[in-house]
This record gives sequence, structure tokens and C-alpha cells, in this order.
Amino acid sequence: MLNKEQRLQALIDLSDLVSGMDNFEIFENARHRNGFFIQPFCEIALQSILDWKRHDILSQWAAQVAEIQPSAPKKIGVILAGNIPFVGWHDLISIFISGNVAFYKPSSNDEVLIDWLLECLFKVSPDARSYFQKTEQMKGIDSIIATGSTSTATHFHYYFRQIPRLIRGSKSSLGFIFGFENQAELEPLMDDIMQYFGLGCRNVRKILVPEDYDFSIFFQALEKYRFLTDHHKFQNNAIYHKSIFYMNGDSFLDNDILMLRETDSIYAPISVVNYEVYSSLDHAREIITRHESDLQCLVSHQGQLSGSLPFGTAQKPAIDQYADGVNTLDFLLSLN
Repeated sequence: MLNKEQRLQALIDLSDLVSGMDNFEIFENARHRNGFFIQPFCEIALQSILDWKRHDILSQWAAQVAEIQPSAPKKIGVILAGNIPFVGWHDLISIFISGNVAFYKPSSNDEVLIDWLLECLFKVSPDARSYFQKTEQMKGIDSIIATGSTSTATHFHYYFRQIPRLIRGSKSSLGFIFGFENQAELEPLMDDIMQYFGLGCRNVRKILVPEDYDFSIFFQALEKYRFLTDHHKFQNNAIYHKSIFYMNGDSFLDNDILMLRETDSIYAPISVVNYEVYSSLDHAREIITRHESDLQCLVSHQGQLSGSLPFGTAQKPAIDQYADGVNTLDFLLSLN
């Protein structure tokens, strides 16, 4: 068994190892498995993990974790989502740093990357291998952490009703535009929207805009992602949804990179972003409150809207910014 300081050091050593590696081949393998895992997005996702590597950041995060006796570790089942690269890594290292054992079932979409990063961890800390067990069936576990759609979350709650569980369903994110932002100030918002093709819960899938908003500035800022028009899976989705809109007589805005559709829904399919017009800040707050149960995060220019993150940071969560606002370490500590 490793003590907490050794587990912290293992994560730091892992980051040092991976930072110095040429990861082109593993990212290519991931892309062949999942066409949406293109190299630029794999690199962004990996860098967000590496940003946590400083000892002071990890120590502060893990400060609430007491040492677990060798006979006391729990078997924590983890069902990982595979919508964006490395999406389940935070759950795995939360279990590791807590001293428990992760019985993990990776998504086939993300299996290549998760298994590779774990093997890198075992390379710098062979004893860490005992904290992870890959499995297809969740049997004999003490608790479960699972992430999926709203419908699968309902299934998980029922299936694992006899044990403590942390279940996450569908979430989405909002972008708030004041209306004064220029192209350069909007470009970080495009990262929140377009990174990972918009498939993550922290991706902005809906924007709030003032009355008479000039969308030409928005589309100019979006040009930095025109390279995605060469991605056939992304383009196939765009063609499909554009056809549906035409058949239904739905109005939308389009610049051949992204379609904007006016609707009150916070959820949008790939290649589409919803928008809603607000008449005042109070009205905008009403809209945000209406989406509260489905909201993962809210972004605005420099985080100027109360309760929001700055544009460009939605996909760069700090290690203590937990999915759905539920502290994973608190959940794990409650099991002792």
C-alpha cells in the first residue's frame, strides 16, 4: 500500500513523464477508435490534467483525505463516460488519492486513452497498480460512481439502489453575451463551444444574447474553428440537422461551421448551438434559473456576470471543480 504522500508523488511523477512524451501515436490510436478524438482535442484534454500536477495544488485538494488503514479500502465501481478524451480520469484519481480501489469499466470510446494513462502511472509507481482493476461487471463493489445520459442515470439509480452511489446524468452549459464584446473577446467563448465538438457537459450549447444582437461578430469569432468543416463526422451531423431544420420549416442562422437556432432548450445536437434573447439582466437571470437543474457551468466575458466563469475556461476545470457540483472526495470519505 502507498501512503497519501506517495500517491500524491505518483501523480506528480506521472505528469512529469507524460509531459516529456511524444503522444502522437497514442492519440492516433484513440482517433481510429473514436473519430471525434482528434489530436488537437486530445492534447487539450491531457493538458488540463497536467495543469493539476503541482504538489501544492494536489496537496490542498487532498487535504481532507485521512490515511486509510490497509484493511479498510473500499471497492469503488466506476462506469466511465466516453464523450470527450480522458473524461473519467478525475474520478479515478479521486479514488486513488482517497486510498480506495477503483473497479473501472471504461467506455469503448475512451478506453485507449484511459488505459494508456494508467499504464503510464504504473510505470512511475508500480505499486499503484493495486489500486485499479479493469472490469466488465460491477460485482462485489461497496459503492458506485457512474456517468451517463439522464435515462441511463435512472437505470443506474435503480440497479445500484442497494449501495451508496454517485450518479451523474445529462448536463449542459450556457454562455452569456452582454453585447459589447468584440471579435477577440468572443474568441475564447468559441473554445467553450467548439472544443471536443461540443460533446462535453461543460461545452456551451446555448447562448443568451441581448435584443437586436449582431450575430456577424459571433460568426467572425467562430472562424478559428473553420478547420472542423474538414471533419467528415462533424460535417455529416451538420448536413443532417440542417436538412431536418429545412424539412420542419425551422429558421436558423448558419456560417457553414455552426448553426444557431432560437429555442428555449439548453440542449443542442452536435453542430448546433441554441440561443435565446433576453430583454434585461433580470430576464437573463430568469432564463438561467430556469435551466439551473440542467446547468453544468455558465460563462461570460471575464466572468463579469455574477456566478459565471470567464470565456475560454469552461473546459479547464480546476481539480476541485467537481462535475454537477458534487464533491467526489466528500462522497468517498462518507463511505468510511
